[in-house]
Amino acid sequence: MSSIYEATARELKALAHPARLRILARLRHGECCANEAMKCLGISQPNTSQHLKALKSAGLIVGRREGTKICYRLADDRIAKILDILLKGEA
Repeated sequence: MSSIYEATARELKALAHPARLRILARLRHGECCANEAMKCLGISQPNTSQHLKALKSAGLIVGRREGTKICYRLADDRIAKILDILLKGEA
């Protein structure tokens, strides 16, 4: 039973950063490659990679390789619902 609480705490910790919320909000509209996320956010490649890694480690996003690019999408519909609540339909 405690594992569900630990997993939820990891997810909430990953959500607790404005850049990560912006990445997730973008992914609500469909798949996005890391380079595109970097341009949308206006942050460096290493910084973008760190945020994507945190989101992936928390199980909020999944990635797939497309040649030399890695494209990401939300792990499941539950994440989009959480964003709707947190962002009150914005983004």
